[in-house]
Parts: sequence; structure tokens; C-alpha cells
Amino acid sequence: MISKYYLRALVESIILEGFKDDQRYLVEKYPDHAQDLSRLQPKWIAWLIARFGESPRAEEMHPFEDAIVTVLNFSRKDAAIGDKYRSNEQFRTAIDSEFPPDTRSWKSPADPTTMTVDEMETILGLSERKKERFSVDVKEDDMESDRVGKVGPWSLWMPTTRERSCKIAGYDPVTRKPKTTWCTARMAGSNLFYHYVGRAGHETTLFYVIRDDPKGNQDWLSVGFVNGEVSLTGEHGGISVDRANDGLTPKKLQKILGSDHDEIMRLLTEKNKSLGGEHPARQKIKDAAQSVAALKHLTTGLSEDEASDLKAAVTQETDITPEVLTQLAGDKSDAVRVSVAWNENTPSEVLTQLADDKSGEVRSNLAGNKDTPPEILARLAGDKSEYVRNSVAANRSTPADVLGRLADDEHRYVRTGVASNPATPPNSLMKLVSDPVVSVRLSLSQNKSAPPEILKSLMNDVNVNVISGIASNPSITPDIRLQLANYDNTLVRAIIAVSPLTPPEILAKLAGDPDEYVRRCVAQRDSTPRESLKQLAGDKEVTVRVVVAGNPSTPPETLQKLTRDRSSTVRNAAKENLAKRQQLNERRLRQLIRQML
Repeated sequence: MISKYYLRALVESIILEGFKDDQRYLVEKYPDHAQDLSRLQPKWIAWLIARFGESPRAEEMHPFEDAIVTVLNFSRKDAAIGDKYRSNEQFRTAIDSEFPPDTRSWKSPADPTTMTVDEMETILGLSERKKERFSVDVKEDDMESDRVGKVGPWSLWMPTTRERSCKIAGYDPVTRKPKTTWCTARMAGSNLFYHYVGRAGHETTLFYVIRDDPKGNQDWLSVGFVNGEVSLTGEHGGISVDRANDGLTPKKLQKILGSDHDEIMRLLTEKNKSLGGEHPARQKIKDAAQSVAALKHLTTGLSEDEASDLKAAVTQETDITPEVLTQLAGDKSDAVRVSVAWNENTPSEVLTQLADDKSGEVRSNLAGNKDTPPEILARLAGDKSEYVRNSVAANRSTPADVLGRLADDEHRYVRTGVASNPATPPNSLMKLVSDPVVSVRLSLSQNKSAPPEILKSLMNDVNVNVISGIASNPSITPDIRLQLANYDNTLVRAIIAVSPLTPPEILAKLAGDPDEYVRRCVAQRDSTPRESLKQLAGDKEVTVRVVVAGNPSTPPETLQKLTRDRSSTVRNAAKENLAKRQQLNERRLRQLIRQML
């Protein structure tokens, strides 16, 4: 009989494995946001996966780069917002007025599961209504300096500050609700104007093209330039959109602007070229990274969220000074201190200070920083938080003796970090071969630095996922690879078949595999021996023959035979393959003739 304790541990293990898989997927898809993703709880990773995963289940009008900012901000306040909704009648009335309970998809503003980014931003704004945001009382004379020109009924603008961005795009003078859905013109929540035009490595310019007396969605246009070229990808929520965030393409923009299109685009292109590849707002961020005084000036009067986002942007500057990092290390925002803890330029004395930070998130990022001194990592290895210890365990800079101690940690999450760390010494890895938790053994099986004797020990594992992990490990020895090619599991043999390191002789063996899926994997490999491809061309399964027909390494005589196959799908694939080769041969011939001439 399964005990309640064991069942609970099993369920927790499965949930943790699913969460880590989803988190890894997002990190691989959005590597620039690895640090942000490492800070999020499972419910937020689930929210992102539902909208930006491999098979999205929910629509989101804003792209991932915008959504992650909102998610980070809201995740820090959802509990407080929930408490305020329950205890503050004025706040509850404001929320229910903006989002009537009988029409919204969520019950409490603390539950973001079905919320959109815009709903979260509105709630964040309402929660800070009493706080002073940035001032948009910009004088009209000053505004004119941002005007690019006027063509027909269209006014052309290049906003140079966040305040002017809001003023130009427009907002209701009473409610201060923006007239667009643009994240760069928000009056509440997270205004991302500097996020786009102020960050290092993002040479982006935003132009606003607005019709006189605008009313419809296509009367407000945002046209973005990236690295000197206009970006009209049609991406919903991208940098070139109409008021409703519907993406603009060259054809769509031409249709909207009509006869004024060419002149408008000429003016925008010339203006962007005159900037020399750098938006004026970039200088504000650069100055803030060099001077504490400039940093304070940049963030004066902002809400905590707005200031936090800007300060985090400042920490991304490559030449940020130690003085500014020291100043930011004492910031009240956890997100800012997290960025400091992760920054490779942060002075060692500041890193030492952050080792005692009250926020586990800060300590966790410090523990994951490859530049954190070994003595601090040794201290953090004894942290009360398993997430902090996990970061130490996964850090390649962690001393070997510390990794050895963490291999015996009581929490599986920590041992998983040790198992996946390429710097973990063999004697410590050996401790984990018989670990009771599957996720630990799986991480060990995928460790590229695991010695052959450890991988061989894992070959007897009862869990097929662990065996699959060994099969996907590029460091396995030829004898292990051959053994896996005979393993009694289709998935394992298929992984060996698709591995670019599998030699032709093993592929030849797998060409006779009893499973259709494995044979199909062999049939798609360029390195599969010609004789094996000829063999597979006569396979009883159409799906296998189709793959052979499309393989660029299939011999011409075999393709000719497949053009007479009983399946039209196979015949067409073979004919298309032959036609491509003919074109390539002609192209090579022309190149040779040109060289001779």
C-alpha cells in the first residue's frame, strides 16, 4: 500500500519535473530572459507556457518581451493586491467597475491564471492610483521638437521621452486612460518606452503616425525601425502596429496611408538615418549607468514599478560604474537588487553584502552568478532556501568540496543541480546514481561531463526517461551507444537513430529495426549508408519510403525506382528530390563556367 507521504512526494516530484521542463523550454526559446524566468513561481511559468509555449492554449496580444515585464511586476504584488481587494472597499469598487464580475474571466485580481497583460497592467495602475506617476504636462513648444513632419492629414512624431510618448499618443485628461493599447504609451502599470528605445543592444526607434482628429484603430500607427531598417513584420503586439496592436506589413501600411505613404516613409527613413543608429533616449540610460546623480534624476517621481524597470535597464549597461551598482545594491526593489546580484561588474564587497539579503530571489541570483567569489558560494550553500542552494549547486564556479556536500542535501531540487553541473567531481556524481528521485538521476544521465563508468551504472535504471537521457548525452562512448541501439524501448533507439554522433554502422543496424518510427528516423539521416537507404526504399511502410524519397543522400537509381512507387506521395517526393538535384547540378556547372571565363 502506498503511504500518504510517498504519494505526496511523488506528486510533488511530477509537478516539479513538469515545471522545470516548461521553464527550460522558455529559457531555450527566450535566452535573453533566462534570469527573469528563473525568478518566477510555477503558476507564472504555467501562464507563460499557456500563451508562448509550443502549443499555446490562450491568446495574448502582447509579445513575450512585453508580457514578461508585466508578469514580473504583477508576480511581486499579486498577494498584496488580493489582500487590498478583500479589505479596501474603494479599491474593490474600482476593480469591479473596470472589470464587472459577471463579464470577466477571473474571480479575484490575485488570480492571474486567465488574465491578459492589459488586465494586469490596469489592475497595477488602479492599485497605485494614489501614487504620483510621471508627469506628462509637457509644454506644447517643447513637443514640437519631437515632430518629424506633416503629410496630408498625418502628423509624424518621434517621441524622445516616456512623457512625450504618452502625450503624443494621447490619453483621457480626466481618467488618464490612454487612447491606444501601446505599452509605450501607458499611463499606469509598466510603461515600456525606455524598454524599447533605451536598452543596450537594441537599436530601436519608434515613430508615431497619427491622423488629424483620430477615431478608428488605423488612425494611430506606430512604425518602428530596428538597426536602421523599418520593421514591418505584421507581428501582433510588435513595434509596428495600429492602435489595437494589430501588426503592420508593407502592404497594409501602404493601404492605410494611401498616396501619402511614400513621402511619410521618406521622412521617417531620413530622420532615423540622422540619428546615427542610436535613439536620444539611450543617452539617458548611459548617463544613469555612469552617475548616481543622473540615475536619481532619471527615476525621480516614478512609481516603484516604473523606477524598478528603468534601474534594471541601467544594470544592463556594459560600462556601468561600481558606484552606481553599489547604490542600486541598496535599492528597496528586489528586482533591482536581483539585477545587481547577477551583474558581472558588481564589486566583490557588494556581492558579500548581498549574501545576507532578505530576499531569497536576490540570494539565489547571487548564488548563480559565475563571478561570485568561492567563499560566498560556500556560505550560500548553507542557505535556508533550497532555491538558493540549488543555484549554488548548478554554478560551475562552486568549489568541488561544496558540491560534494550538496550532493547529500535533503532536498531533491538541490541534488538535481549537483547532478547537472559539469563541474561536479566524479566521486560526488557517483553518490547520485542510486538517488531515489527520478529527476536527479535524469539530470545526471544528461550531464555531458559524467564519466563513462557513471553512465554505465545508470544503464540498469528502471526508469526509461533516465535511459533516454543517456541516449541524448553526446558524451556517451561507442560501446554504450551500441548497447542503447539494442535497448528494448522504441524511444531510446529512435534517439540513437537521430543523433548526429551515431556512426553509419549503427544506423545500418537500426535500418532493420522492427519499429517503423525508428526506421523512419534512420531514413532521414544524411549519413545513413547508401545500401541501407536502398533497403529502406523497399520498406512496407509508406511513411518510411517517403522519407527515403526526400533524403538528399539517397542514390539517384534508388530515387528513379521510387518514382514508380505504388504511392503517389512517395512518387512525388522522389521526383521533387531529383528535380532539386538537377537544379543544383546546373547551378554548379554555371559556377564552373564563370570561374573558367
